[in-house]
Amino acid sequence: MDFGLALAGVMLAVLILFDLGGPVLAPVTLLGCLVLPGWVLVRRLPDADPVAQVVWTVVMSAAIYTVPALLMAWAHVWHPRPMTAAILIVASALIAVFPPGSGTGRHAIYGHPVNRRPVDWRSLRNLDALRGRGPGTYVPWAILGIAMVVWGVALAITGEELIGDRGLLTSFPLIWYFAVAAVVALCIWAVAARKMASNVFLGASITGLVAMLYASAPMVVSVPRLPWSYKHIAVTNYIGATGQVDPSIDIYQRWPGFFSVSAFMGEVVGYRNAVDYAALAEFSFALLDVVIILAIARTLTNNPRIYWTATLVFALTNWVNQNYYAPQAFSYTLYLTMCLVALTFLRSTPAKIATLVEDRLKGLQVRFNPGLQPAPEAQAIRPSRAMVMPAAVALLFLQAVTVASHQLTPYMAILALFPLFVFGYFRPKWVGPALAVLAIAYFLPNLDYVDNKYGLFSGFDIFKNASYSPPQVSNINDASRWLARAPDALSLFIGLLGMAGFARNLLRGNVRQTLVVGWLAVAPMFWLLGQSYGGEAKFRVFMFALPWLAVGAAWLFWSGPVRTRNAVMGATASLTIMAMLFTIVYFQAEGKFRVPKEDVVAAQWLDARVGEKDVIFETNAFFPLLIGPNYPSFLEWGRVTSLTKFLQKSNGNVMPEDVERYANKNWKPQRIFIVFSDSQLAQAIKDKLFDAEMLPALEREIAVGDKADHVFDNGAVRIYQIKKTL
Repeated sequence: MDFGLALAGVMLAVLILFDLGGPVLAPVTLLGCLVLPGWVLVRRLPDADPVAQVVWTVVMSAAIYTVPALLMAWAHVWHPRPMTAAILIVASALIAVFPPGSGTGRHAIYGHPVNRRPVDWRSLRNLDALRGRGPGTYVPWAILGIAMVVWGVALAITGEELIGDRGLLTSFPLIWYFAVAAVVALCIWAVAARKMASNVFLGASITGLVAMLYASAPMVVSVPRLPWSYKHIAVTNYIGATGQVDPSIDIYQRWPGFFSVSAFMGEVVGYRNAVDYAALAEFSFALLDVVIILAIARTLTNNPRIYWTATLVFALTNWVNQNYYAPQAFSYTLYLTMCLVALTFLRSTPAKIATLVEDRLKGLQVRFNPGLQPAPEAQAIRPSRAMVMPAAVALLFLQAVTVASHQLTPYMAILALFPLFVFGYFRPKWVGPALAVLAIAYFLPNLDYVDNKYGLFSGFDIFKNASYSPPQVSNINDASRWLARAPDALSLFIGLLGMAGFARNLLRGNVRQTLVVGWLAVAPMFWLLGQSYGGEAKFRVFMFALPWLAVGAAWLFWSGPVRTRNAVMGATASLTIMAMLFTIVYFQAEGKFRVPKEDVVAAQWLDARVGEKDVIFETNAFFPLLIGPNYPSFLEWGRVTSLTKFLQKSNGNVMPEDVERYANKNWKPQRIFIVFSDSQLAQAIKDKLFDAEMLPALEREIAVGDKADHVFDNGAVRIYQIKKTL
């Protein structure tokens, strides 16, 4: 198998080097690129958890490509295809020449040796998971297959037009809800049944559920749907077009890891415009993160009910929607992988002060649960000594890539992991300070820029930093107000379940395990002591706490010695509530934030034509003007501006000459463009940002007069160029 993989790598390198594959072979090219470099390292761990092997292969490959992408962008030497071909040839040679590892010894789950049965999908060659159990064996598979087909049909008939004022909630046909409900029910049955379903079925059903929840919205549109993803697309297209980064442009060019590797791989697979592939990020990151959570949970327990339930809880509660095309999604995946590496290879017996705290906490078990035998703790929780140093290097390598990709995530990693290294739960201890040194060393050259542009601290008011003020909408009704509370309800619900699970696991004697997981859940809250992160800090805190709260929720249901009726009923009710709340939260805002294809086409037209001294007026901030390699032209002295405030200050009778005077007074531009978008106008009128007739009246004056040229029209978007008065 390794020899065949090496041969395939050489063939792929030739195709990439001579640009022979193109978009047709893009999926194969991407798969090969994400397998070969990482597999060189992971094949040295033959006895590692198969789920973790998948994670490390993909994530390490992506991180490896990020390094040359960054170096080339910084050096202004941009040759992605030759570099990728070289990496693949080297990886193929290493796979062919050097044999795989022979094992690193048994791993331990917080002191308990792992004698875990192999994952079912590794034994599919025997068809044991599907054979010989009667017709009932195939019923769940049949239901899953039918549900996926019905889901596909539902998406096909949904279309891009939204119905009603509840986003996709009122646009999806009824059969979409039936399909999702069926798969949710299958997942709950699979983890709660007296005899659990096979790992293969659980993997397939949860994968199907992730596709339904995270791919439905992107699949019913033909362009990336979220407006804030287009700035990231613009930065990627800039790097791909120019082959360099320019730190003077904006903060994204100062943390270009994600953008550089995206432009790098886009060139390699034949998709040089990030608009063509950015929509794939939502499902791809969501699925990869779910797999990482499964691998993390498997390092914490042998109980399949716990690790599959934790995975399902995470999939049903990750409502923050940070899976879109953004550095946050990339760095979050790197952070979770860092935690997986630490939990797998770097666990150790903690320092004496930590063990004293553990002993005091064990007294709670004696007090509140005296009849329970304490869970045994290991004298030493060390994996193979030979793996400690490579794992530490891998962890620091992932932190280095994260540091160059996102401003926040490296410090979340420090908050979470630094104390665990300092108190000896992970070793070697020097890794904790090294994580901080990497982040600080990268930040120092950017200190003045960040301080002057954004400020280093928002103040030490934790409640203020945790607050978020949504955009004010004047015509919100009672139903909308209740729906707007769904995110807080879901967050509070999983938070309470997770904390209750920590308490239950602690009282069962699993003190050390609970302390580590509980700290990882609580650590992100310390960010609120000094930063509001633009009003989004509480969302980031929830996102980084969620994996560990999901584990806590699974402990709450299944950490007892036997499966009980109350546990089944509690798990079933809780997972059902999560699914309902997630659906409301994730799909209701589609009508407000979705970017139509016509707007994207118009924005690309502008990007190709607008110069440095031009001004563009649009209706509100969601028109995707920042989309292409010319985006720096839109950033200087506010040349992209909204008509909203101008219209709000007017007396109700706005003429083209008024727009020209407003532009000349503020910017003295060479050319003035006005964009009229049906979707943006409809949203502005719905939110009552200005009188409903003002903007249509302005467009009529422009269209019938001789003050402007009609330079673009695709039916839904019209662009006019104002003729300047001499």
